[in-house]
Amino acid sequence: MEQVRRLYLAHGANLRQTLARLAPELDADDLLQEVFLVALTRIDDLASADSPHAWLYGVAVRLAHTRRRAARLRRFFSLGETENTAVVDAPSRTVEQRDAQKRVTRALESLSQAKREVFVLFELQGLPGEAIAAALGIPLKTVWTRLFHARKEVTASLERQLLIESRTSGLTRDEVEP
Repeated sequence: MEQVRRLYLAHGANLRQTLARLAPELDADDLLQEVFLVALTRIDDLASADSPHAWLYGVAVRLAHTRRRAARLRRFFSLGETENTAVVDAPSRTVEQRDAQKRVTRALESLSQAKREVFVLFELQGLPGEAIAAALGIPLKTVWTRLFHARKEVTASLERQLLIESRTSGLTRDEVEP
């Protein structure tokens, strides 16, 4: 139990941020709590993991994927709405920062689940490729391949969004920063 508490203190904030990015339509705090409940119920697996940090991220990624799928099914069958709690507009954030966050969220939503997981863990959470491979249970080369394609797709999505915004605001393409 003490090991889980130490891991929560060390990695809880980053895991919550990861969950908010992987499943923006769900409550990241609830997901984080579930990750650590899994850690408590599977303490032996956690203790025997080569990297407890990577093990927790693996649980977080699988849990976010499962909960997103369930939420989509609930919405499809009109069994309830889910809240979007990932983007909390703090008063100190500027309009530009909030707009940028929304653009990034839309770009992440355009990725496949597999690419989004790798992109979020590497680019936004700063995990090394080896930890991502361990967390997702995939070869390291697969991490790099997914990251390569995810970067291209995120860049293209952001460029499309900026172009659309510039057209709706009346700016020319040269006036929009890439």
